[in-house]
Amino acid sequence: MTCLKKTHSFSTALKGAACLLLMGSLASCSEDLGLSGDSNSAFKEWNELGADPRNTWMTSVNVQLDITVERPCEITAQTILKDQTTILGQKDFEGSGVMFVDVPQSDIASFGLVYDDGIGPKQYRRIDLTGENDQVVRVSFTSEAPLAAAPLMMAPGIKSQPAASLCGNSVLTDCGYLNFGPWAWEDIAAALTEGVNPKDKHVSLIDYEIMARGQVSPQGTFEAQETVYLSMLYGYTGTTNSRVLGYYVHSAGNMADIEFHDITETLTYDYINGKGKVQYQIDNNTSTWYDASFYFKDGNGLPAKSGKPESAGGDRDKDDIYNTYLVSEAYGKRVSAVRGLTFELDIPKGKVFGFYLRTADAIGNSQKNTLKGLGVPDEKLPKYAACYTNAGMNPGTNNYRSALAIYDNFTFMGLDDNVNGGDYDCNDVTFALSNVRGEKLRPQFTEETLNSPWNQGTIQKDPIYSNPPADPTVPSTGTGTEEGGSSTETGTEYLQNWTLAYENGGTALDFDFNDVVLQVTPNTKNHTATVYLMAAGAKRKTEIYYDGQNLGEIHQLFHVGEKEMVNTLNADPDHDPVLLSESLSWPEGTTMDNGRHNFWLRVYNEDGTHVDIRSNENLGPNNDIPQALCVAGEWHWPLETERVYKAYPVLTEWARNINDKAAWNWHAQPDNKKTVKPKKPGKK
Repeated sequence: MTCLKKTHSFSTALKGAACLLLMGSLASCSEDLGLSGDSNSAFKEWNELGADPRNTWMTSVNVQLDITVERPCEITAQTILKDQTTILGQKDFEGSGVMFVDVPQSDIASFGLVYDDGIGPKQYRRIDLTGENDQVVRVSFTSEAPLAAAPLMMAPGIKSQPAASLCGNSVLTDCGYLNFGPWAWEDIAAALTEGVNPKDKHVSLIDYEIMARGQVSPQGTFEAQETVYLSMLYGYTGTTNSRVLGYYVHSAGNMADIEFHDITETLTYDYINGKGKVQYQIDNNTSTWYDASFYFKDGNGLPAKSGKPESAGGDRDKDDIYNTYLVSEAYGKRVSAVRGLTFELDIPKGKVFGFYLRTADAIGNSQKNTLKGLGVPDEKLPKYAACYTNAGMNPGTNNYRSALAIYDNFTFMGLDDNVNGGDYDCNDVTFALSNVRGEKLRPQFTEETLNSPWNQGTIQKDPIYSNPPADPTVPSTGTGTEEGGSSTETGTEYLQNWTLAYENGGTALDFDFNDVVLQVTPNTKNHTATVYLMAAGAKRKTEIYYDGQNLGEIHQLFHVGEKEMVNTLNADPDHDPVLLSESLSWPEGTTMDNGRHNFWLRVYNEDGTHVDIRSNENLGPNNDIPQALCVAGEWHWPLETERVYKAYPVLTEWARNINDKAAWNWHAQPDNKKTVKPKKPGKK
């Protein structure tokens, strides 16, 4: 959308006409009684912004998804690259169909699609926004086996680990592959940045053990164990010496019965029983999976001269056995699918478990004495030096060697391969942890983990680690009520909400957009919407309507007088948001972009006459001055008489060009001295 030239200021005659246009049958043209000076100054300022008349005054991109699937499934559109998942829309598909989604404009110009047929693993696609206000995307999903098989072919000269070699009889057999979103690598890179110590980032636990719970199987039966799928996913290390991944199990508060179980070799071999550790696809080419490892070697088993294949400007002639870190660096968003070789761990209910990455070197006296001090008996001591997820099992003062982060769709765990610490970035080898249904694991951490001084910064920053929402496979665990959600909660997933903020007329026109503020949360799965009244800045009788239904008069809803304002001078401690409805009809196919226009205000004058204020009826000779803004999320609306374009300076650029990506996140950049931070609906 191109920018239009600025419009001219209103003349005195036009100001009078505007007053008539605004107020209709209102007897008085003064609404905001506390203002002084030129009552039309804000109208003049807004007019001089030069807003594009095609601006819809909603911070979203309208996306039409044309989707084709092979079997009946549910498709979920959601946010990505966040530590929580927010659902933008959901719809059941069979064959092919269309889905419309409002995608919030933000600093992340992408969103994700999740395919779930209830049979195979979930599949993921990232959709990148072009910058246009309307976008059409065609997507197809093919069916996969519950745990996908891999082609049994290897690059020439690359060695494969034979079954049960090196690790002994306890080595696990892989289950095939689990599918992960292409943004999983970006999530990992953000949480476990190469060469950066995670101790001060507070986005992961760095000292942890997990308590195994019982679970409900996909067939609905209760099992006295917890199944954890561990999938190879990401890594970057400079060694090819043997490193063996394993897990250990012991009773709560007692290491006397500890057991150590090797899982698989991670570095020496590029293939595990003929299968690449990680596979990826490029540019939505669903016919070819490339193999990747945690350390890159060329066809002769030697380090490569360049980290890039010829197709990415390097000196390599193929992509197979291309290090995951370097794949991500070379291709970026061109990586369209990722899947990891997966192993199944079945942990008895009530047991505590953690992970280790061991070397081929004998355990040193320091670590041996450390383990004995924790209660590990002599006959249970491991033979090899290792890095453990429980920091107390590692020698030294800075004794953490691992990190676990819970992100949007993924829980992943990284380990360093240097027993003495190395660079402490905890990402030499990285694995995804999933539950019995192939969804991200929501662990129950031990009390020792939650009390560890290494973890306090992370736990204080993100309560999901100390109070995880209920895992759908686990009965009666967690509450699902942790702080930090943007709206209605479903596990760790949230529904996208929107703030609908009105300027209700009058010649004063301060454009603070706080005369009536609503929070609307559509649920596209059950076709309803939840609506809260957040603020009342109008000084006249004002009713809220939805599709012809009167939802109430704003002052009466807050139990205040007709000229009293609520939550516009501050977040009023005496007035919580008022629930108007949690079951408004939201028919299938309704988006917030069109559904918002079903809300309108009826503003009354003292003689009983009224005018209706609607979000799709703009003002001014160029029809470019809004009466309502629709903003993604829990928006901080301006204080009383603070003009929105002064409370949010970047809004000016967005108003002139809604397709300016640099200005998309204007609504998250307030002048905090000029805005009201809202209370969370339903929170005391």
